[in-house]
Amino acid sequence: MKIKKIQSHNLSIFGWGALFVWWSVVVMIDPITLGMGALGTGLIMVCINTARVLKGIKPVNSTTDIGITLILWGALDQVRLMLGMPAGLSFGLILLVVGLNIWLTPLLHRSNPEQPG
Repeated sequence: MKIKKIQSHNLSIFGWGALFVWWSVVVMIDPITLGMGALGTGLIMVCINTARVLKGIKPVNSTTDIGITLILWGALDQVRLMLGMPAGLSFGLILLVVGLNIWLTPLLHRSNPEQPG
């Protein structure tokens, strides 16, 4: 049990390091958009949880949820850019993705499909 706790801690440290490196790249390199930054951040978060699962460690559900939210927002923001839509739409997209996530998360994380009567 102690080994899994240490492995989980090490994965968290690795994830934070990867996030800070990615965020610095996003800030320093001009053509990288906010959507690409969100997409990369989400991928790092989901990959860390995937590594946890592969090592037999319980994943952190909130990390997965936020990671998927960021991936969806980043992908939608890239589509917005390709279609030449206004930048203000990016804020609307994140509100839409977060709202859908809040709405759908209880449905996807139900541990017992039967409702108490």
